[in-house]
Amino acid sequence: MKKNNLILSVKGLSYKKILENITFDVEKGQFISISGSNNCGKTTLIKILSGLISTHDMVYFDNKDIFAINKTKLFSEIGIVLINDKFNFLFDNVKDEIMFVLNNLKMSEEERNDQYNFIVKLLDLTKYQKINPNNLSRGEKAFVLLALALVHNPKILFLDDASNMMNKTERKKFLEILHFFNSEFGITIVMSTSKLDETLDTDYLYLLDAGKIVLSGTPVAILKDDNIINKLGLSIPFMIDLSVKLMDYELLNDICLNMEGMVDTLWK
Repeated sequence: MKKNNLILSVKGLSYKKILENITFDVEKGQFISISGSNNCGKTTLIKILSGLISTHDMVYFDNKDIFAINKTKLFSEIGIVLINDKFNFLFDNVKDEIMFVLNNLKMSEEERNDQYNFIVKLLDLTKYQKINPNNLSRGEKAFVLLALALVHNPKILFLDDASNMMNKTERKKFLEILHFFNSEFGITIVMSTSKLDETLDTDYLYLLDAGKIVLSGTPVAILKDDNIINKLGLSIPFMIDLSVKLMDYELLNDICLNMEGMVDTLWK
């Protein structure tokens, strides 16, 4: 792996008694997922990777110690979506909240308006423009935070269990938007999630347990190991679980993530 193709590098990261010897690299344009049960260290790891919690000489962004980078410059190149009950938005309507970010960028008024209209339309926030974001549901707030994180075109986006309180429809749309920005704009994404089905379309998965990486690889390869997944207290995605059971009966030769494709295979 070429050094200049890395956007993020973690080298032997340990933090208090929460994380132990975390080491991995993220290439530009990758979509990385991090999963594990509650209290495994996911949130702390995302906060360290995004520069919100300081460590020393263990995390490198664009080949530079992330904690030596000027914070203004750093936060102009990254986006962060962290959901917690104590968070309060600054303004009393969604439009002013998003425009505040754009007004701090070196853009013409026309460019700011174009970018605002683009992000609001794509994230379907038009109907919320005049609403106080603090009064939105947790799922709706996540879309506003995603707009704030993406509107300045970051190089890398960090998310921590952002879809945790969303309904099925919201979650599907949220993930589609993430994959759109990853594929169309090349934004690198590092996402923690407690829902393993959200990891299936990502490039690489890291499983944490008690602050350690216990498994890493492509999601499908990892999720085949149902013994480890069950020991971690996680739920195996339905299509993975069904595929493994059918493979045990020699009805399938490999994992199938698409129900129609599975039916066609079984029918043949």
